[in-house]
Amino acid sequence: MSEPVFVPGRISISIPHWQVLPLLQPCLRSIRKHTPGKDIEVIVIDNGSKDESLDYLRSLEWIRLIERPDEGLFNFPDNVWTSHDIALHEATGEFLVTMHTDLFVKRDDWLDEYLKAMNEDDRLGGVGTWKLELKNPIYEFQKRVIHVVRSNIKYALGLRSKKYEWKQGHYPKDFCAMYRRKILLDEGLTFQSVNGPKGFYDQSGGYSISAQLWDAGYNTKVIPVQTMMPRIVHLGHGTAAVSPEKSHRRNQEKLENRRDSLFDEPWLKELQTNEQLDK
Repeated sequence: MSEPVFVPGRISISIPHWQVLPLLQPCLRSIRKHTPGKDIEVIVIDNGSKDESLDYLRSLEWIRLIERPDEGLFNFPDNVWTSHDIALHEATGEFLVTMHTDLFVKRDDWLDEYLKAMNEDDRLGGVGTWKLELKNPIYEFQKRVIHVVRSNIKYALGLRSKKYEWKQGHYPKDFCAMYRRKILLDEGLTFQSVNGPKGFYDQSGGYSISAQLWDAGYNTKVIPVQTMMPRIVHLGHGTAAVSPEKSHRRNQEKLENRRDSLFDEPWLKELQTNEQLDK
């Protein structure tokens, strides 16, 4: 295996994809439009798309496309995390950004807070933000208390393997997070679920990679939601909002309404139609 390449200052962006052209186009175009003056490398890992989205990706000369034709919806979400592992090894940047196809960039300074944090702490392995939503704090507190009580009743009855600990906003969420590649590679870390010294580290949301960084003695940082919300927009469960094959049972109508509202905004409409950003 060849030695990994690290170009100082370069930012490699890892985007797993499966058949979501209505999201993919504005996502990629938003990166193209709002990352001037930075050395970026966009790596799209396609997990078995069989529709026009794959043709679209093949037409883009400014991205690196990695095709995995044997993958598909049947292996979701595991193929998201293995995609990031592939990008980690294939990338050439000093930093790796994990990103979802339902993440849209609004401002040119969208990565500045992440880079600032990296420059301030050599032991910082990862930086990102939490869920991009501002909830009523009283409602959120009540919801969490109820969840803690229910979970620990299940623990007491032997229906859960471990006691639930209330934590919120304590690790970078994977829909838009930045990692120092050399640390991840030197330590042999993975974005997949692992059994660690403190238990099972679930890959969901990007928790596993953060927990592995902590175990290895490195830091992570979460940029306040209020800071990042003007810079990026995350639809959340976006694949379910645009793909009939993948629905979200509990919140499907809510997701579709949010999609429609977002797609009606002028700045996103411009991304949907501006084909010049593909060149």
